[in-house]
Amino acid sequence: MLQKLEQKLITLESWIAACSLLLILALSIFQIIIRNTLDFGFPEIDIINRHLLVVCGAMGAVLATPQLRHIKIDALTPLLSKITITRLRIPLLLFATLTCAVLCYPALQFCLDEWEYAPANERWTLPFTLIYPLGFSLLSIHFLFLCFKTDNHQSEDS
Repeated sequence: MLQKLEQKLITLESWIAACSLLLILALSIFQIIIRNTLDFGFPEIDIINRHLLVVCGAMGAVLATPQLRHIKIDALTPLLSKITITRLRIPLLLFATLTCAVLCYPALQFCLDEWEYAPANERWTLPFTLIYPLGFSLLSIHFLFLCFKTDNHQSEDS
């Protein structure tokens, strides 16, 4: 059941990433054509593309996590034995889960602050900022799912 839920999450995240990338490409091509043929462009398209790039990056990080292809900052792993790494697997994944879960709060606070202090004419971009708490919460969920997986291929990337 957990595997099925994870697969549905991955499918949803893949769709979000793919649609974001497709929209970036379509809007960029449209903007290039408009600028080259009519000598003007829409500044809103550039703003949307910047936000969509963050969405693609966040979804890329989220999609890399279940396969343990995420960026790791553990500098001590090469110094540890495989047995020690195996023993530390669950505590480190739980730490990553907790860290991402805790980061959801400041990310959500950032979204609320943006809504409160953004000028009225810029509020249309604020739904894009929801990617920050969404990304951290999805990362947290995937790290938690990794705790329950029995196959241990974490040492492949070390």
